[in-house]
Amino acid sequence: MFIKRSNGMAYNSSCNCGVIKYSFEFDPMLHFVCHCSTCQKLFGTSLCALTMPEHEIEIEGKMSQHTVTGGSGQDMHYFFCSICSSLIYNKPEVMGGMAYVLAGAFAEQIEFKPVMELWVGNRPPWMQQSESIIESFEDNGTIDRIQALLENLDQRN
Repeated sequence: MFIKRSNGMAYNSSCNCGVIKYSFEFDPMLHFVCHCSTCQKLFGTSLCALTMPEHEIEIEGKMSQHTVTGGSGQDMHYFFCSICSSLIYNKPEVMGGMAYVLAGAFAEQIEFKPVMELWVGNRPPWMQQSESIIESFEDNGTIDRIQALLENLDQRN
């Protein structure tokens, strides 16, 4: 179930230099790993991310944006600090208002347990599949991700 944190506090993080601060109140809707070639180039490895509606992320500070064509053929927007270049979140057009924040930015607050992995054919040979993975996709698994998120959307208060 996806609810507000039991202690009533928001999840909080910041960019590396501290100019941008961001937070959200609700548990992430999905923990996933993406092994696509774009993530490999941008992050130097696979993306470990938490998914939530973009409007639930509170941002303090001015971000820059970079857009690329994602694996779905639609735009993927990256929002980052223009001073230290830390990624704050990315937003795939194909997911209609959903955002991905880096799981590592909340490592002390959220135990990352991915249940889904995308583009498994690109998984680095040194990286083992997490025991928590329930579903793996050879592509971006867009339809499956949308269905899983929509099924849980009504649980958000």
